[in-house]
Amino acid sequence: MSTRQSPAQPDDNDDQGDAVEPPQPSRPGRTAFRRGAANPNSSTNALRSDVLGALGVLKVATADQLQRMLRPQAASNTVIRQALRDLALHGLVASDGNTKDRHKTWRLEGAAGLDAAASVLGMVRSEMGGTARGAGRSGAQHAMAVNETIAAFVLGGSAPGAAGGVGTVRSWSTETEFLLPGGKRKVRPDGVWQAPEIGVPVLMVEVDRSTMAPADVAAKFPRYRELFRTKVRDNDPALADQEPADRTVHWWRRTWPGHARPGYPPVALVVTDAGPVALANRQQAVADLSADCWLGRWCKVVRDYNDDGWREYNDAVPIIATTLEALAEHGPLGPIWWRYGRDGRHSLIEALDNPNNRAAYDQRQAAREKKAKQDHRELMQTLACADCGNVPKEESTWVHGSRQWTRRPGGRCWPCHQEHMERLEREAEEQLEAARAANAALRPCWTCRGSIGGKEGSKLELREKAGPDRLECPQCARDRAEKNLGPLVLPAPTKREQVAALVSAPDDPWWEDRVLHAKLYPVRGRWV
Repeated sequence: MSTRQSPAQPDDNDDQGDAVEPPQPSRPGRTAFRRGAANPNSSTNALRSDVLGALGVLKVATADQLQRMLRPQAASNTVIRQALRDLALHGLVASDGNTKDRHKTWRLEGAAGLDAAASVLGMVRSEMGGTARGAGRSGAQHAMAVNETIAAFVLGGSAPGAAGGVGTVRSWSTETEFLLPGGKRKVRPDGVWQAPEIGVPVLMVEVDRSTMAPADVAAKFPRYRELFRTKVRDNDPALADQEPADRTVHWWRRTWPGHARPGYPPVALVVTDAGPVALANRQQAVADLSADCWLGRWCKVVRDYNDDGWREYNDAVPIIATTLEALAEHGPLGPIWWRYGRDGRHSLIEALDNPNNRAAYDQRQAAREKKAKQDHRELMQTLACADCGNVPKEESTWVHGSRQWTRRPGGRCWPCHQEHMERLEREAEEQLEAARAANAALRPCWTCRGSIGGKEGSKLELREKAGPDRLECPQCARDRAEKNLGPLVLPAPTKREQVAALVSAPDDPWWEDRVLHAKLYPVRGRWV
């Protein structure tokens, strides 16, 4: 029995030749294959198609970059290099230089390469741009930085537990030119990323290798705003009856539908090729120089009676910034993005939310109103009526005749206040009547011989029982003080009155006071 085995069936995409017997005696278990003439490096149709599509997007790339973006599970870039060599034999790709790390750079070759890539990507040949001929001769440093940015978006973060990537290399386009109004100036972002599956219809990406002045980088953003302001005619039949001015729409809304946030499409700034401190300062410098583009318009509600407000972003360009190193470590969905105008670093979706917008203001205003209501309730609790316990809804001030009453903490409500005042008036009247009766029973005023309590209804009338030592009514006492007559001194008892007092009690209500005054004040010099 022969030890030669039947040849294995080749893959449909391998373009391999038929198995043949080796010229020398074969070893058991071995089968030799003849390499295909069309693709002698044994690359598959699928891999060559992916490489063409990737180069159509990236324009120039290394085999290592293509391997990481197209076949990240592969142990090496051998299969990518095989596909590139096969494509080079067909005149579709070419290599014309190396990176500074001595990696060979590859690009599409001529019209044939552009046509092949356009066919793979489903694009029109005119939309493919150039072939980046000669870019590898200088190392294509900027193109390599753009490729690493795209690779970080596609692959996700390299750190343990980092978020994964989003989309594929075909989610991108590079070196895409947009004409500004007038047709003479252009805006050409380093990359245009589309990820509608995560709520990002489009993201313009600028990669800065720290070779330009911050002012030159910041000068790109006004051009973006000018581009996004451009409007075109909307051919929606539902708008046929409207005025021409009302039938216009921003061109980017038709190109990338699905935008849910106010403002223009976002722009991402990815900085690299400098130290951490220098990159942080660079992001801050660009933010300061481009504030007019991303800051938004300040608004406020006058009736809210506060100095707070919010920003409207209808004519603002959302700008987010990070470093290429952070992007490669944490991925595009990690907390690496600084949204200009907002503190801290956030994930991509959070960073795209407009800071300090009307919703944030409404939330702060609602919190202020809630606190004001709570403070009002606490204040009203302090104004609970001391008598009936009633808690008012509002502070109150009453004007009653010539008097003004304001509700105070620990006080009374107006009805209880009125009742309290009436009760006090009744008690005062009762006290006055009792004082009048008591004073009427006492000895009269020495001077006017009227009631010792004073004339009824006068302002000086006593409202309590007069003391035993009082000799004059309040009116006579005031008159004596105004005339500076000095204290009242009663006349001393005569000898006859003294002798009569030994027999019987004198019928004189001031007798004891007269005796006392006779002892206190000598007869000589006394002033009665």
